[in-house]
Amino acid sequence: MKTYSIKDLENYSGVKAHTIRIWEQRYNLLNPDRTDTGIRFYNSDELKKILHTSSLLKAGFKISKIASYSKEKMNQEIAIIDSQLEISDSKTELSIQTLLTNGLDFNGVELEKEYTKLKSQYDFFDLITKIIYPIINRLGIMWNKDDLTPLQEHFISIFFRQKILVEIDQIELPVNKNYDIVLFLPEDESHELGLFVAHYLLKKNGVNVLYLGQKVPISNLSNLIKELKIKSALGFIFISNGIENLDKMFVKLSKKCPQTDFYWGGSVAILEATKLPSKHTILTNIDDFKSKLIH
Repeated sequence: MKTYSIKDLENYSGVKAHTIRIWEQRYNLLNPDRTDTGIRFYNSDELKKILHTSSLLKAGFKISKIASYSKEKMNQEIAIIDSQLEISDSKTELSIQTLLTNGLDFNGVELEKEYTKLKSQYDFFDLITKIIYPIINRLGIMWNKDDLTPLQEHFISIFFRQKILVEIDQIELPVNKNYDIVLFLPEDESHELGLFVAHYLLKKNGVNVLYLGQKVPISNLSNLIKELKIKSALGFIFISNGIENLDKMFVKLSKKCPQTDFYWGGSVAILEATKLPSKHTILTNIDDFKSKLIH
């Protein structure tokens, strides 16, 4: 049987490990086993219980009431949330947790089943902004904290990348032949899922996108921007090879492309530690992205 650490439960559910320990002591919510050295570990049923607890809390239930529920009663309440036609915060959170958990467990069958269900309930634009983009943010946080293996990241990214590519290909090309924006990842970056999401959202809104993908040499990028006179550029940064190196990259782009506005997504913590020049903007969330790049 697969087991999970308390840190796994925190990553999957969004509930802090400290809070989980309090709930165990005060309400006997979970009953973890322990290693010989006293470290907690949990089984799949307990993972599902903390995920369901998180969803019920968002739906307005009290923790004291949730803790008193039997497994059957909790499943009934979750089924009611899942069957709601109205897209509530609790329903959305439940969907995010289900997709993320199945992805991290390499459960392709259940991942596909949940995605297919959501595809029938959401417009794809809403599916991107309310479900997939928040998952990308959580993956980025987990990656930076070393709570995500490369194989887990690849499995989940490839799954969503395939879905998004299908939708991108169905969008008609814009009439305007001039590129409005270039999308890229710097040379040390390979986490492309966020860039795919941006590509879909921009193209869906009639923006003419030049998509360059991952590991783009900055010197080549700046030359291309100047040659094609592209006014906007969007990049993502999840990995820091030193804040000083990032600062040098930003300065180089500003000097070579003074007329271009650069927008940056990814790890807000890393980006906020840099000295961004003028005409460089951090996109902190999906609403920020839409307000600045989708007109």
